[in-house]
Amino acid sequence: RSYGSFIRALDLPKEVQAEKAQASFKDGVLEIRLPKTEEAKKKEIKVKVE
Repeated sequence: RSYGSFIRALDLPKEVQAEKAQASFKDGVLEIRLPKTEEAKKKEIKVKVE
């Protein structure tokens, strides 16, 4: 059942390759894929284990 159009705008972080963004809508679920830039993928997070 459709009630009309819906629009939502989001500001993307600069660590995302906006030109490679993909979206799909299936079974009432909207899935958005935003690939990270190579620079963002290189970040390391150190976790201290006790």
